[in-house]
Amino acid sequence: MPGSKYRTQDTLYFCSSRSFWVKGFAVLVWLMLLGLHPGIQAKPLNVVTFIERPLTYQKSGEPVGVVVNVVKELFRQADVEYKLRLMPPKRALLTTVETDGFCVFPVARSQEREVKLQWVSPVLISKHGLFSHPERPVKLQTLEDAKAYKLGSYLGSGVGEYLENSGFNVEYAGRNELNARKLLKGRVDLWVSDIESAKFLIKDEELPLAEPEMVFFTTVRAMACNLGVDRTIVKQLQKTITQMYRNGDVEKIYRLSN
Repeated sequence: MPGSKYRTQDTLYFCSSRSFWVKGFAVLVWLMLLGLHPGIQAKPLNVVTFIERPLTYQKSGEPVGVVVNVVKELFRQADVEYKLRLMPPKRALLTTVETDGFCVFPVARSQEREVKLQWVSPVLISKHGLFSHPERPVKLQTLEDAKAYKLGSYLGSGVGEYLENSGFNVEYAGRNELNARKLLKGRVDLWVSDIESAKFLIKDEELPLAEPEMVFFTTVRAMACNLGVDRTIVKQLQKTITQMYRNGDVEKIYRLSN
């Protein structure tokens, strides 16, 4: 019958359409999962760091150091692909703020930076001190006493920016070790530095510097990621670094690196 013929064709068309949409929906879900799952992200994260020996430095053209070892293990355990390279500290931070797919470490968190980036924290806990010239020691009772002097920090330092915003006279160099030389040449009165970095530089370069006049600040330094980086990936990295502290992996890396 003609009616049956057309009903059959309509039914076949409907079945075909439904199959098409079911398959399309399945493909869409798969693509969404592909973009969200950290282990199968579309492309590796661009991860940048900067020289701050012995925390991070360069060997055979590659970034190395204790914090680099922590971050490498973090990405391995989180199963997230990445590419790691060195940049000057200020450029590394600006590039990450402005460019999707970028992360930078180790960065001090601050109120100004907090809303501009996503955070995986901590990758490093640092104590900072003020070092003075051995022949012109600056005796400090409180941090406020240092406002009368010129302080040397490096571009991109969260601690340097904090001091400057608090009314201190801060002069910046391109890298941390340059400030030690500026101090010895009398171009700054106090060198602001992470204690471990300062101790390493004093020993490695045989600098005639003693203990800091004051240890004044403890910072939690993090890996900061551009706001466009997939939040699922950032959450996976945060979950992993927290677990690494809990199970002793970070402590083990520091112990083996010393």
